[in-house]
Amino acid sequence: MSEKIFLLGDVDAIKTYVFEASGLPQIRGGSQRLMECEDKVKTFVQQQGGKKIYCSGGGFLFEVPADKAEAIKYGIEQFYFDHTLVATVTVVYEDAPNAPPPMPEGITDGWAGRLVKAHQQVAQTNEFARRVAFLAARLREAKQQKRTAPFMEAFPFGQRCELCGKRVAEQEVTYINGGIFEHKRLCRVCCQRHETSREARSGAFRSFAENNELPLKAQPAQDLNELVESARRSYLAFLYADGNNIGGLLQQVKNELDFRALSETLRKGTERALLEALWEVCKPVLEQEGTWPFEIINIGGDDVTLLIQAGYAWDVAITFLEKFQQYVRWGDQPITASVGIAIADAKHPVRYLAALAENLLKQAKKTAKDCNTSAIDFLWLPNAIAVTKAEMVTDRYQRGDLKLTARPYALEQALKVQKAVEILSRWPRSLRHRWSEALEQGVWSSLSLILYDLARRPREQREEILEILQRLCPHISPQINPPLWWLDQNHGCWRTALLDALELAELKAMRSDVQEEEDE
Repeated sequence: MSEKIFLLGDVDAIKTYVFEASGLPQIRGGSQRLMECEDKVKTFVQQQGGKKIYCSGGGFLFEVPADKAEAIKYGIEQFYFDHTLVATVTVVYEDAPNAPPPMPEGITDGWAGRLVKAHQQVAQTNEFARRVAFLAARLREAKQQKRTAPFMEAFPFGQRCELCGKRVAEQEVTYINGGIFEHKRLCRVCCQRHETSREARSGAFRSFAENNELPLKAQPAQDLNELVESARRSYLAFLYADGNNIGGLLQQVKNELDFRALSETLRKGTERALLEALWEVCKPVLEQEGTWPFEIINIGGDDVTLLIQAGYAWDVAITFLEKFQQYVRWGDQPITASVGIAIADAKHPVRYLAALAENLLKQAKKTAKDCNTSAIDFLWLPNAIAVTKAEMVTDRYQRGDLKLTARPYALEQALKVQKAVEILSRWPRSLRHRWSEALEQGVWSSLSLILYDLARRPREQREEILEILQRLCPHISPQINPPLWWLDQNHGCWRTALLDALELAELKAMRSDVQEEEDE
């Protein structure tokens, strides 16, 4: 009987394939085709005598017979190429069972000694964890060394695809844009995604509603314009969520059974947290005839990508993080997550939103690491700007020694912002705009105008918002009351969380179920 070894793989540039074109059918179809590849791969490996340890979200780990590893590797690569035409996967496997060499002994000086000590500090408590870590390093190296990619020749005199603009158009299909049927010439890849999208309409959420007997009457949107149709303004949010330090946690598992159990816990807990959050926040719309205000792109392990109306994004993210911490647990060790939200007009290229959301997620993870909790960051682009990093537009929030934002937020602080958003979203839009402009004028000017406006509000509303403002400021400066601003000693500037709350309130007011007071 052949010895068993580990085989590890990961799909290359998933977002490039899924978000190559911004149409919702293309995104939905691309995501579905990748999930179909996973199902084919699991079946294929089992037929070859292998065993699944983990397979979700574009990544997988199998235990396979050593003498069949190369054939299985080639078969997996061929599955992805045949089914997508352009997506590739990187696969590596061990040379032999227990392949990682033992750590060298007797090295105490120089760089070699430092590397050994650094390795010993990593929590790899057993042979299984060390084998997986070794294989993961080999996978990263293999990805960096790739020299070939699928190629489709595009002749200079051929008509290009009307969606991706990269390849030669081969077939005409009927495409829906804003409820209008159009005829478009598509390349083979885009046509393939288009055909798949007809049967791929967020089956996970439908199953969730059916299993829990929820009164779901709304239907999935056919395109992005329809997805934001019920909103007062057509802003779309790309929500990207991911667990914190999951890699370190996986390195601590003792064996394949624990690895499989933890992976399943992450998958089920993440999916449950997201589906319940979507239902709780979007329930008023989902119980009526119309369209869903969201589209689930992917739920893979602890990883979530979601397109949603901008007005729902913050509430869904907060609810998801709370439920994630409730459902995703491993022994006594708490597991947290972070969220990045990028918001722009529905016509904004989705691939830019995806890249920006990923950048915001990284910033949120830094806060989560410092605070040892879940965290969230967001960025709203009122005007179309082709940016992929939040740092490119930070000057919007910088006015000399003023910094008009306090993001990213730890979950506890984000909940306080949510309470302020709930109140401010019902106030007149003109008042929110006046406060936003006042904050840009400076500490004392803004304080004077906001106190004047609060004095004109009913007593109950005034006391309510003053209490919220007290909570928004993490470091209350005794010279300012209410504490709209605080002095950030680390950066030598005044900061405020009120503008964040005002932006989120402006977005929430775009929801059809939020009623604003009339402008003064």
